[in-house]
Amino acid sequence: MKRAQSETDKALRESQIISAGLDEFYQKGFAAARMDHIGKRAGVSKGTLYLYFPSKEALFEAIIKTVAVPQIAEIERILEGQSAVADTLDVLMQRLPLILRQSPLPKLIKVLIGDAFTFPELVTLYRESVIERSLNAVAAFLQRGVDSGEIQADLPDPAMSARLVIAPVLMSAIWTVVFDPIDGTQLDLEQLFHVHHQQLKRALGLQEISHD
Repeated sequence: MKRAQSETDKALRESQIISAGLDEFYQKGFAAARMDHIGKRAGVSKGTLYLYFPSKEALFEAIIKTVAVPQIAEIERILEGQSAVADTLDVLMQRLPLILRQSPLPKLIKVLIGDAFTFPELVTLYRESVIERSLNAVAAFLQRGVDSGEIQADLPDPAMSARLVIAPVLMSAIWTVVFDPIDGTQLDLEQLFHVHHQQLKRALGLQEISHD
C-alpha cells in the first residue's frame, strides 16, 4: 500500500512540475525560464526538481510527451477507425475545437514559436513526434478514402492536402494564445471548424453544402 501511495505521489508531483514548467515557459519563454522559478511554481525544492528533470530541455521534452503526444494519439485513433470517411471527418471536426480549448496545446505551440531559433532541437522533436504524426495520419486517411471511392479520385497529393486539413489547428492555437488575451475577444472555434468542415466536404466530394 505504501509503495502504491508513493508511486501515486511521485506521479502527482511530476504532473505538477510539468504544469508549472509549461506555465513558466509560456510566460517567460524557454530561454528566460529558470528552473528555480519552476520549482517554486510547483511547490518543490530545486533539488527535488532536478531529481525529476535534470535540465530545462528534459522538462520540455516531458511536456511535449505529456501535453501534445496524447492529443495526437487520439487523432490517430479517430482517423484509423473503421467508420465511413464522412463520419470520421464529422468526429474529427467536432473534437479539434475541444482539444484546442481544453488542453494546454496552444501554450506549447507559442513557446516553440518564440524559441524556435534558439533551441531548434526542441522544435525538431515536436515536429517529428507531433506534426509529422498528425500529417501522416491525415494523409493516410485521405488516401484510404480515395482507394475506397469515398473521396474523389482526383484529390491532389494527399500529403500536401493533409497540411490544409491541419492548418486551422495551428492558426487557432496561435490566435488563442496571442490575440485572445490582448483584445479580450474569443475566437469561435466551433464556428471556425464548422466552416472548415463544410469546405472540406465540398473539396473531398463527400456532399454538397446545404444553403438553408
